[in-house]
Amino acid sequence: MDSDRKIRALSLLKFSNISLLDIDYSMSDNTTAISDADATADVIADALKLTVEPSTSDENIIYYVSGAIARSTVACTKCDHCKESLICSTGQLSAIQIDEELAVPAAEFLDSINRGGLVKPTEFVYNLVLHCWRVFEEIRTNTELKSKFLQSPGQRQLFCRIMDRATYTEKHIHLVFGINMCSVGHDLQSHLVRRFFNCVAKNFVRQITGDANQQSGPASKKRKVAKLTSCVH
Repeated sequence: MDSDRKIRALSLLKFSNISLLDIDYSMSDNTTAISDADATADVIADALKLTVEPSTSDENIIYYVSGAIARSTVACTKCDHCKESLICSTGQLSAIQIDEELAVPAAEFLDSINRGGLVKPTEFVYNLVLHCWRVFEEIRTNTELKSKFLQSPGQRQLFCRIMDRATYTEKHIHLVFGINMCSVGHDLQSHLVRRFFNCVAKNFVRQITGDANQQSGPASKKRKVAKLTSCVH
């Protein structure tokens, strides 16, 4: 099989007129892009203060989204070990150690809207998603950080890199220490962070688009009015 792959690769190179120099150049460009993304992630992560705290409504939503992310991850990996690490069974629920003022309203909110398809996240999932929310909110509300973030290509991968730097610190390492991988080897942190970004990206883009339309709206309306007026005359 290895020999067959090599023959196929050589055949593709021969008939596509791609030289080894072209391949080296493409790989060097990719390496440069990765190093640029790492540099940007370093700058943003170093600037984070992580002082943003969620409101009660935000807590309820984060708890709900944590469960949805956990369920999506388990559906993707189809792994019982992932399920054990990410989804709270009825017997495990009382073992979650979260501030009562934070956890009880969130859990009650989930129960009130649950029709049988929602799941409750483990402490690991909830705390990591809450940490993701703090990082994202600071980037979103800080003009300089948001500008750096939007100017970089591949925002989801950039956000994953930022989360690595913002999590593997003396203050936050406890969030993932010893539990970021399931016993089979699935990278749970990567799954959760990527799915969290997918959840927030849509509203983020919608907000940016709305702000841009607000700025350009009056001028475009004036042009339309002027055009219609000229047509009538």
